[in-house]
Amino acid sequence: MNISTIMILAAGLGKRLRPYTSNTPKSLIKIGKYTLIEKIINEIEKNRFKKIIINLHYLKEKIKKNLDKKYKIDIFFSEEKKLLNTGGGIKNALKIINEKEFFVINSDIVWSEKKKNPFNNLKNFWNKNKMDALLLLYPVEKINNKISGDFCLDSSGKLLKKRKNSSQYIFTGIQILKSNLFKKIKQNSFPLSLIYKKLIKEKKIYGLVYKGKWFHLGTLESLKKYQKMIQ
Repeated sequence: MNISTIMILAAGLGKRLRPYTSNTPKSLIKIGKYTLIEKIINEIEKNRFKKIIINLHYLKEKIKKNLDKKYKIDIFFSEEKKLLNTGGGIKNALKIINEKEFFVINSDIVWSEKKKNPFNNLKNFWNKNKMDALLLLYPVEKINNKISGDFCLDSSGKLLKKRKNSSQYIFTGIQILKSNLFKKIKQNSFPLSLIYKKLIKEKKIYGLVYKGKWFHLGTLESLKKYQKMIQ
């Protein structure tokens, strides 16, 4: 089954990127010729998705204006009167998503793929019969800053809680999810980690390690490093 719908998470305040985000939403920060969200949509279009949903809150009109009539792909906006966190933002957009399975991507990441396409990697590994969620991961050892990982993996690719003396991975911000994961949750505002914890216990969440280069640009330090690197 080809998954052709993707949601971009772009509602956040971008506090860790101030003063850049004092008057500009994080997703509209420019990296070279394009803004972060434009870079992501360009990659989405290359990969033949048919529908994009973007959740909005902070400086939402600026994002809408920036993307207006710029792309052939169908783009829909899911507006949040108050921030609903990552999980709540997706739950709020389910009627617009209107698919059993869909991609979700954060708006503050970039990657260098060459032949390592993150979307194809996930699509090829996805098995809806045994997975309710599939996360693209990145090895902690490939990151210069000393950080602890989010997860470990078993030999079959099942996601495990962090363990000492095990290879650790961080979540890249790209994933496949099933919509029914959100329908049983009563809260309107909640993080995706609530779902991940439950799925780890149920052994229904898997991870796939990305072999290309990946960068998270969520802080001033990481943004400046990346800008220097591409100059």
